[in-house]
Amino acid sequence: MADRASASILIGGPLRRALLDDLCEAARQDGGFAGWDEDPLDGQAMRDGAPLEICAYELRGGVFDALEAFCETHGLAYVRRSGSCAGAFGPERVVHVGDGAPETFETNEGDAVTIGVADVRRLGSLAAIEAFFARAAFVVPPLTLVDGAAA
Repeated sequence: MADRASASILIGGPLRRALLDDLCEAARQDGGFAGWDEDPLDGQAMRDGAPLEICAYELRGGVFDALEAFCETHGLAYVRRSGSCAGAFGPERVVHVGDGAPETFETNEGDAVTIGVADVRRLGSLAAIEAFFARAAFVVPPLTLVDGAAA
């Protein structure tokens, strides 16, 4: 059995209304629910003016494989927070701003981004360190349903 951890993901940005069921299906494939109380995930889980939060227990590697791929394919922003699996991997935050590759940030169990001396040396300046923390603090926009082919 693969190493597993609980995780949550906030998803936002414009999504074609016709793809909402596909988004929910991708989340269900990963064992996702609308909250830690395992509420069913459907269009009713969306809240006006807010990102969509999906939670799951015992994810392989602490990753929403199908859901993250869906978001990246359709240009949705997300922030995933994953717990650790003792002896296998630590907690992390993954940020996808809606385009490009996601960026991974090591965190502590309280979700505070952490860096070590090697990171400080790699980043090289206070401005680069501050930019690193700013990228990690990305705020997911609301998930909005749009009509039409664009989005």
